[in-house]
Amino acid sequence: MPQPRKSLDEHKLQNTKPQYVEPTAVLDPSRPRYPKGLTPEAKRVFKNITRLLERRRSLTEADGELIRLLALTHVRHARAVENLAEQGEIRLYTRLDSNGQPHEFEKENLWLPIARDAEKQMIGIYDRLGFTPRDRSKVKPTKEEPKPEEALPSRDEIALPEDEPNLADIDLTAGGTLQ
Repeated sequence: MPQPRKSLDEHKLQNTKPQYVEPTAVLDPSRPRYPKGLTPEAKRVFKNITRLLERRRSLTEADGELIRLLALTHVRHARAVENLAEQGEIRLYTRLDSNGQPHEFEKENLWLPIARDAEKQMIGIYDRLGFTPRDRSKVKPTKEEPKPEEALPSRDEIALPEDEPNLADIDLTAGGTLQ
């Protein structure tokens, strides 16, 4: 009959590692540098994404280039959507025929494919960074910063409760009463 499994608390108490638990964190946390040449809008997106990934404990220095591409694509998408809101999705364009006569025709706005491509790229990058529910479990968290162990307080730091009598104030010569 096999030996029964120790609980995780028993392992912690005995300072051993369980064989049935895989280590979840293998990477050290690090923050990527801000890339040069980003516009203020792209830098704002870069900071927001790094802050979110840091909070999830999945940010490493190697993610910097992917986050930079996401920031640039996000700004491109915002600009395309802004132009689409002004001009509409369908526009009238003028084209010359073989005789040089102008003809107007309706066509989808040229900003529409730019916005569509940017959305596809952003979804792919969000997937790789683990922002979607399906891919969240695929991204392994980074190691937690070691927390300093709390030291036990010294005798001087421990305050006596106020409701207990101070034993030094007891006068034993007068029958053991408090002064």
